[in-house]
Amino acid sequence: MIGKSTRFLLRKNKNDVDRSIRYIISHAYTKVPFYRHAYNKAGVNPADIRKAEDLIHLPVTKRLDMMVAGPAEYISHGLSPKNLVVRHTTGTTGTPITVYKNKLEELFRKITIIDAYRRNTPLTIPMTLVNVGPERKDGSNKIFEKIGPITIIKLFRDIPMEKQVSILMSVKPTIMGGRPSVYWDLANALLEKGIVPPSPRLITGGAEVLFPHVRKLLEDVFRCRVADYYNCEEGGNLAWQCPANPELMHPNTATVWIESVNQQGFSVPYGKEGNLIITNLYNYSMPFIRYETGDRGILLEPGKCTCGFDGPVMRLTEGRNENYIVLPDGREISPRIMFNVVNTGFPHDKKDWNMIDVLRIFQIIQESSDLIEIKVVPGPAYSDSIWRAVEDNIKSLHPAMRLKVTIVDDLRPEPGKKFHQVLGKLSSRWKRERNNQENK
Repeated sequence: MIGKSTRFLLRKNKNDVDRSIRYIISHAYTKVPFYRHAYNKAGVNPADIRKAEDLIHLPVTKRLDMMVAGPAEYISHGLSPKNLVVRHTTGTTGTPITVYKNKLEELFRKITIIDAYRRNTPLTIPMTLVNVGPERKDGSNKIFEKIGPITIIKLFRDIPMEKQVSILMSVKPTIMGGRPSVYWDLANALLEKGIVPPSPRLITGGAEVLFPHVRKLLEDVFRCRVADYYNCEEGGNLAWQCPANPELMHPNTATVWIESVNQQGFSVPYGKEGNLIITNLYNYSMPFIRYETGDRGILLEPGKCTCGFDGPVMRLTEGRNENYIVLPDGREISPRIMFNVVNTGFPHDKKDWNMIDVLRIFQIIQESSDLIEIKVVPGPAYSDSIWRAVEDNIKSLHPAMRLKVTIVDDLRPEPGKKFHQVLGKLSSRWKRERNNQENK
């Protein structure tokens, strides 16, 4: 019961983390077939995992292996997917993930995100949270939503920019959160129209690298503090930018334990770059233990920081860094919009559609202005017919656009690199300004 009592603590110290790890490892072994099979195969006794440092004895969990295994293998025994909260990742890592949580775990995930905002700005209620550029998924179609004293406004990425600007100008945001590439589009639209938006207390970036040229643009347009946050659907808030040192981030030990490892899954020394893997400390419905994120970073010696936080320290060195797509007429569209164009061509509304059975992993590549190539590792249910609607969507961007599909055996990134779902190889304003800022 000690482990259970620690998992929903908003502030966990190292002892709390160790207790949570002991409990979730034991739970996963007894209740989750996927982990029981993996640990038996590796010859690991879960009782030997007593603290965070012992996690190195467990195998790394790969997202594709989980999804191929299916819910009966990775959801805790006795739980029905029908009774759980279901969240889907956007699939922008190449492999789409379905995440299951019970209602309490989902609530805790949301609370810890808001609590992480407090690390960079004081919060009071009522408050208005503006989510810039989310995708319509998991039944989320409401632009305005109210949860007690908190108002949530979603500027979905498929809303025309003029309407997004109109909605934003009608509210007074407390916090704005979103991907840097969608912020880039919104902020430039405001500049071009000569519109001065309201200033929130804090703007947070996440899910992509927050490059200096985007940070500067946001600071100039919105006249407020901009902080980088490391989030994912599988864990919630993983880390926040240190308010005293913007070059550093602090892992959120309320939600996860983060390791930096080499290609073999062994820990790399403090100060050395490695692959980031996480162990979720609160989701027992669908545990994520030593789970690969696809990101890279550096863990530094933990200790008391000048910001007041006493715990782990890290640098996120490589996350999603995707260039804009350039159309034949010179228009540029964000990688998130390009992904949407492809993804909405798939028949997600069909009852028998299971994306992981059709597409194990895919990558969108542009090497010329009129051609989009999609490289695909097919699943057992793959069919060429799935690309008809995708091709129509691509032509809707510009009639000269063409689609080329290439079947490949694997799409693993180069050693030491992150996989990029959208790979735009042409010169774009985004790329030029990023390079100019980095060269200053």
